Amino acid sequence: MRRTTMIGAAAALALTLTPATALAQDEMSDDMSGDDMMAGTMVPHPSHIHTGDCTMPPGDVVVGLSDVGAVGNEAQGAASGTHVDVGISTVDLALADILAADHAIMVHQSADDMGTIIACGAIGGHEVNDSFLIGLSPVGGSGYAGVAWLTDNGDGTTDVVVTALQTDASGMAESMDDTSDDMGMDDDSMDDMSDGEMESES
Repeated sequence: MRRTTMIGAAAALALTLTPATALAQDEMSDDMSGDDMMAGTMVPHPSHIHTGDCTMPPGDVVVGLSDVGAVGNEAQGAASGTHVDVGISTVDLALADILAADHAIMVHQSADDMGTIIACGAIGGHEVNDSFLIGLSPVGGSGYAGVAWLTDNGDGTTDVVVTALQTDASGMAESMDDTSDDMGMDDDSMDDMSDGEMESES
């Protein structure tokens, strides 16, 4: 019952996520369409439970978690919907053992750039419906934030759901720069357009 509740909550937050596709982390599509590339990341983010908190440099890896990446079926609904990357794992540790010492969940940039941590959350807080819900904050200006659920299964294992999404404006600014390049617009043209929009709104 606890596992169903946790996965159901993750599915609601991840918008297009279904439990069947979420659990099939190894079945991420290698032939995603252009629309899918715009909707989510093509590069999965490795994640782990580390010793200590979010103070850098990271503590030792205690256990690996599933990559946090694009999962789910074909995009549906509003095209402006915010994509959420997801990773779902079951670790061979009781939740009480994880909480008995300082631990943190860290999400890395990629398998080729493990030294860059993009989001981190110390494991601690209050129990919510038999689960621990913790926030993941951006690290190093990455703009990635998220939420993680930890639910004890009562058999010495813990389910861990990690979500991440890029929230800052830097990614949007980069996208606008790419769009202006494609349209042959220079920075002055973009500034003029932006100033015109602000004047029309005032």
